Amino acid sequence: MPVPDPTRIYPPVYGPNYGRAQGWPVVFLKPLVESPFTEVGEYTYYADPADPTGFERNNVLFHYGPDKLVIGRYTAIARDVRFLMGAANHLMGGFSTYPFPMFGGDWMALMDQFGARSFRGDTVVGNDVWLGYQALVMPGVRIGDGTIVAARAVVAADLPPYSIAAGNPARVVRHRFTEDQIGRLLKLAWWDWPPEHVTRHLAAITGDDLDALEAVAP
Repeated sequence: MPVPDPTRIYPPVYGPNYGRAQGWPVVFLKPLVESPFTEVGEYTYYADPADPTGFERNNVLFHYGPDKLVIGRYTAIARDVRFLMGAANHLMGGFSTYPFPMFGGDWMALMDQFGARSFRGDTVVGNDVWLGYQALVMPGVRIGDGTIVAARAVVAADLPPYSIAAGNPARVVRHRFTEDQIGRLLKLAWWDWPPEHVTRHLAAITGDDLDALEAVAP
């Protein structure tokens, strides 16, 4: 079984057994990244019927640095997921939050003060994460490996690995596995396996037998 082409746009699936088209055009993001402030791992994809290749332009907002957006491997990003980056922040320590220097002229005198506004650091999304439809990820949060973020959730704080989070602000609804199982999964880190090895053992990776998965680790 060949490994999928990371440079291809994958269209919806048509056929007599499907009826209407299933899914939307999807793209692997790594080959499309242009910003020096964005890092995306292999086989992480974005799905969008309108503009699947416009992820950085449409979905990563106020991405001027210095903070980075770092996304791991094999992460699934649904349509209209947005990442709000740190440059969106306004000054909050004084009486007014208005961004005067953005408009030039004499207001530029406050640029140094405006440039020193608070940044929470990089936004980091782990491996094998599923970000649901229209989820919003706020600046500087960290989403652990294997986490599921529900549709329209607003992630304003860190989420632990293999959790399921929903709501505004997003809260952990439950953990997908026991603490011991999560530790074993993180140690396995199947997303770091060679793609050919992943392909040979998809049944174990997508199954629920942790012993079987450990048995095929390279």
